[in-house]
Amino acid sequence: MSTDAALYVYGVVHKRKVPAHLARRGVKLVSSGRVAALVTAVPDEPTRATRRALLGHAEIVEDAFEWTTILPMRFGVVFPDEAATRAAVLDPNRGLLEDLLERHSSTAELSLKASYDEEAVLAELVTDSPRLAGMRERYRERASMERGIALGEETAAHLAARRDRDAERILRRLEPLTLEIRVGEVDLEGGVVSLALLVERDRVEEVEEWLESLSRDLSPPIHFKLVGPLPPYSFVDVPVAVAA
Repeated sequence: MSTDAALYVYGVVHKRKVPAHLARRGVKLVSSGRVAALVTAVPDEPTRATRRALLGHAEIVEDAFEWTTILPMRFGVVFPDEAATRAAVLDPNRGLLEDLLERHSSTAELSLKASYDEEAVLAELVTDSPRLAGMRERYRERASMERGIALGEETAAHLAARRDRDAERILRRLEPLTLEIRVGEVDLEGGVVSLALLVERDRVEEVEEWLESLSRDLSPPIHFKLVGPLPPYSFVDVPVAVAA
């Protein structure tokens, strides 16, 4: 790999020998003191955010995570050469990067999405609310646009209140098991909450067991989708001194 090639940066790691399975894919280190950028050579044209490119980025970062502690960089960070990589990322942030690598030496991220069985939760809302049940019955007896709109608004209000209550309960139950929680946008129909959890790696199984127990406790059951352990994508923001 030429030292003057443009370099795509995946993240920051401790300075050490790159394992063979990554080296075979063209991965190398650009070091500064005890920290190093994990890079590959790339063409000079801009890196486009295609699905294939995004998956390739994640694959390298997550392979590195299996090997060592990594501070992930956002997708698409490219510098013209090693000197620019050191000047923009490593040299001005060396102390901070060493501290972050120490902090995340035993952490992992878990991505959690919770969603309702929508038919079940709507049926329970009607059972629990005489007002909502009455509105639905009157709409069934004589449907009209006005009654339909009123029923939809009332149902949405009850569902939002239920979602807020269940989301708070999930967060309260998870807090003792996590180091940090980031709340994201709920982007699926019937969604309750979308969370990024920073945990100690040796507590991942404990989190999984708690979610199974919590799913049984919540009525109707909430479905949890847990992905991980992952590198701490949501909890690391590596500073860049100049535009990539």
